[in-house]
Amino acid sequence: MSRPRRALFFDGSAGASGDMILGALVDLGVPLRRLRDALARLPVRGFGIASRRVLVRGLTARRVIVRVDDGVPERTFAQVARIVRGAKLPRSVEERALAIFRRLFEAEGEVHGVPADRVHLHEAGALDAIVDVIGACVALHELAPERIVVSPLTTGSGSVDCAHGRYPVPTPATLLLLRGVPAGGDGARGERLTPTGAAILTTVADAWGDLPTISIERVGHGAGARDFEDRPNVLRAVLGRDLASGAAERKLVAVLECQIDDATPQELAHAAEQILAAGALDAFVTPTVMKKGRPGHLLTVVARPADRERLTDLVLRETPTLGVRSRLDERDELDREVVAVATKYGRVRVKVATANGRALRGSPEHDDCAAAARRHGVALREVRETTLAAWRRGRRRT
Repeated sequence: MSRPRRALFFDGSAGASGDMILGALVDLGVPLRRLRDALARLPVRGFGIASRRVLVRGLTARRVIVRVDDGVPERTFAQVARIVRGAKLPRSVEERALAIFRRLFEAEGEVHGVPADRVHLHEAGALDAIVDVIGACVALHELAPERIVVSPLTTGSGSVDCAHGRYPVPTPATLLLLRGVPAGGDGARGERLTPTGAAILTTVADAWGDLPTISIERVGHGAGARDFEDRPNVLRAVLGRDLASGAAERKLVAVLECQIDDATPQELAHAAEQILAAGALDAFVTPTVMKKGRPGHLLTVVARPADRERLTDLVLRETPTLGVRSRLDERDELDREVVAVATKYGRVRVKVATANGRALRGSPEHDDCAAAARRHGVALREVRETTLAAWRRGRRRT
C-alpha cells in the first residue's frame, strides 16, 4: 500500500498577497536561507529578504519583508521571463513561476485591451513581486506537496490606488484571475487579495474548498503589511497527510470546444499536438455533421481552469475557428503514479491507477513498449503482456 499523499491547504478567508504566501510557507518550516540562496541566483540586484515573528490581533504569525531598491519602474513579460530563466532554478520552479507571471500579464493585457507581450506592468513587474512569486515557487518546491487545496478567497471591497489611478476592489486584473474559482468580498473593507496573491494561488491550486481530511503535521501563518479591525490580516497554511477516503478525487476542469469544417486532418493533428504540449490535460477530435449537412470535426480540450485563457488563445491561433466555447466541469480522478518495471526487453514504465492507496490497474507506456518491440524485433503485444505480467508479480511480492 502506498503512503498517503502530502497535502497543503491555504485558508484565504482573510485574503492573500505575495508576502503573506511567503510568510505562511516560511512559517511552515521552509528555511529563509533556502529562499535567499535561490533568490541570489537571479540576474538582478537591489533587493533583500528578511523575516520576523509578529503578533497580529492576538495571533502569532511570520512576516516576510522584501526590501527593494529597484531602478526599473515597469517590465514586460519577456523581461520578467529572462530574469526567471536566468536564475537556472529547478525546472518545476521555473515553469511554475512563468505560469504565474504569464497569467498576470494576460489578465492585465485583457484589462487594457493589448496583447500580453506588449503589457508593461508596474506593481506586478516590480522586483518585490518577482521576489514574491519566485520565492513562493521555491518554497513550494521545498515542501513538495502532492496536492494543494485553496479555500474560497476573500477579496475585500472599496477602492485602491494603483499606477493608473483609483480602482475598485477587487481590481480588474484580480477579478479576471479569479474566473472559475470561489471568491467574494465577505463584508471586508479594503483590498484583501492582491493580483500577485490571486495569481499565485489560482495557478498552484489543485482543488478548491474547505480544509480537506488530513493528518495535520504543521500550521503556518503569514502576516500581511496592513492591519484590519475585523480579522487578523493573516494567511493560514496547513500541511499534512491526505486521509480522504474517496476512491476518486473531484476536481474542477475547464472544457474548451469548437467546431471546425475547413481544416485538413494534418492541421487538426498538429493543433491537438500543440495543445497537449502546452499543458492541456487532454485534447481530442470527434467527427460531426455541421450546418447544411457539411462534415466537420469537434475539437475538445480539457484543461486546468488556470490554463483556460492561454489554451483558448492557442486554439484560436492553431485552428481556423472563429470562436471557442468554454465551461467548468467537475471530474473525478483516480490517483496515478508511474513505476519502472524490469522485463527481459528492458525497463518499461507502467502508469498505475490507485484508490485509497491500493493499485487498481496498470497500463504500460506505449512509447516504451514500441521502442522495446523495435529494439528486439518482437510484436508490440508481446512487450505489453510481458510488462503487465512483471508488474503483477511485483505487486504480489509487495
